[in-house]
Amino acid sequence: MNHSLSTETRKSAAFTLIELLVVIAIIAILASLLLPALSSAKARAQRIKCTAQMKQLGLGFDLFTMDHNDMYPPTAYATGDYQYQLAWDDYLHKYIGGSAPDADLMVGISGGIADRSTIPKILKCPADTIQISIAWATFGQRRTYAMNYAGPNFSLSTATAPLPEPTHGAGIYYNLRGSAAGSLPSWEPRGYKTSVVGDAAGTIQLVEQPEGGNIAGNDWPSFSQGPTGPSNGDQTPFQIAIGGRQKWGEKAYGLHGKRFNYLFFDSHVGIHKITDTVGRGTTNAPKGMWTLTTGD
Repeated sequence: MNHSLSTETRKSAAFTLIELLVVIAIIAILASLLLPALSSAKARAQRIKCTAQMKQLGLGFDLFTMDHNDMYPPTAYATGDYQYQLAWDDYLHKYIGGSAPDADLMVGISGGIADRSTIPKILKCPADTIQISIAWATFGQRRTYAMNYAGPNFSLSTATAPLPEPTHGAGIYYNLRGSAAGSLPSWEPRGYKTSVVGDAAGTIQLVEQPEGGNIAGNDWPSFSQGPTGPSNGDQTPFQIAIGGRQKWGEKAYGLHGKRFNYLFFDSHVGIHKITDTVGRGTTNAPKGMWTLTTGD
């Protein structure tokens, strides 16, 4: 009789197949409700970290200008291919926690692209999942950010040419491949004075530009010409390239809740839809926060 009671107790304690299926269904429903919330929380955490990184980069720009006669660094100084280039992140390198020697940033054993172990991690947004596919830079470090270019005449072909009047940002580009090919890039190039920025709180200094060729130390695309524009292979100077082989920028924009982070000249960081940054312009021809002129 005791044996019979024990068996009956075991039977009543067991789950039936229907009960198990109901439990599994409930777990699946809860998971479907929780996963989007967890994904949203992860994306928010990435945005917050990206914001903090851009603020640190803003401090790096400020420290650089203090040491360089109130001048911003150029977006790049190139006298040849990647072995002979300095980009804005190289000029900020020692101000943002970098450990590469000057030779490696310029023409060291790895050329102008220093090994990723020496490059500040704050140059890469956590939402930037792009893998470097360019053969000569696979040892390098992704760089998510780009300087707002100075305007249509932002490229100089000689080191002594007068700086053109900036219309957008402070990103002047020294492209000296012809006149000084193979020479060492300059550690002390002329840049725009901080006084060119009239509305520091309303003008973009640095943008998120998660495109394929954006690699620390590389001149192209160390600058940004706007939110959208035509693709130039893996190295495009726009936040979201139209017609490219990969939708890197578009994907990163989606991971940030259809927004990008922007560093302004007063060192604050704002997160905006691209359409909210262009003022009276368009995403292909931006004005507004992209220009130095108040009221655009």
